[in-house]
Amino acid sequence: MFYLQRVITLAACCLLVLQVSPKLQAQTACIGSYTLNVTVNNCSPGELVKVKMYLQGKYSAASGQMQVTSQFLNIIPLSQPYNGAPWNYTGTESIATRPAQLIDWVLVQVFNPGSQSLVETKAALLLNNGNVVDALWVTDNTISGVYFSNITANSPYYIAVRHRNHLAVFGQNTVVLPNTASYDFSNSANVLGGSGQLASFPGSVFALLAGDYDSNGIISVTDYNGYSAQSSQFNQYLDSDFNLDYANTVADFNLYQPNASKIGVPQIRY
Repeated sequence: MFYLQRVITLAACCLLVLQVSPKLQAQTACIGSYTLNVTVNNCSPGELVKVKMYLQGKYSAASGQMQVTSQFLNIIPLSQPYNGAPWNYTGTESIATRPAQLIDWVLVQVFNPGSQSLVETKAALLLNNGNVVDALWVTDNTISGVYFSNITANSPYYIAVRHRNHLAVFGQNTVVLPNTASYDFSNSANVLGGSGQLASFPGSVFALLAGDYDSNGIISVTDYNGYSAQSSQFNQYLDSDFNLDYANTVADFNLYQPNASKIGVPQIRY
């Protein structure tokens, strides 16, 4: 819950007209000096959108979750990394510290249910259990989703999720937002294009495909060239680091190679 408080001192012989949209109004005429405390509740940063997803490069079938690599955790930027091409996202999401469960930054997008036009994009934190949470979660871990300020409550939208070097996915179905249950992209039935857009793991668990170095929605030789150009680099936040272990190694090529020629649905391609 968010609160807004204003303390207003009224000088002698004054007229106060106070209106706090949409419901609170106050009027007074006064002689003397007064202090007025106004508290406005429910100043929410938006509607919560709940999403679950896994990345192929980090998922472990043995544990049923993604594995945190301590070396990589320490180089994840504190500010969202999607301000360059092809995303050109101008959001200012940032964190002061890196939570121990952090896998990486992702983008969550909501789309109009009719035209499928983009409504809003937010950068958010992907945790090792697959939950995607607002950057505010770092200081308030009761937040169970990502805040969106430009959506209409109790209305349907499509959701898409992006990661900087995995193939983005688009929801098969609309979901009424805010949603109580997470929209689960680890279930292929919830993804436009189904299992062909995802990496499969035992137990019918699915994850975003690794290898989209340039994040354009197509895994091609261009992505291999990006991997090759960063060959053997380490201790850096690399787009070619498909398993997110802080280094460019043959393990990253082994993730890329079987996914070469995979093409994302038109809704997510740049």
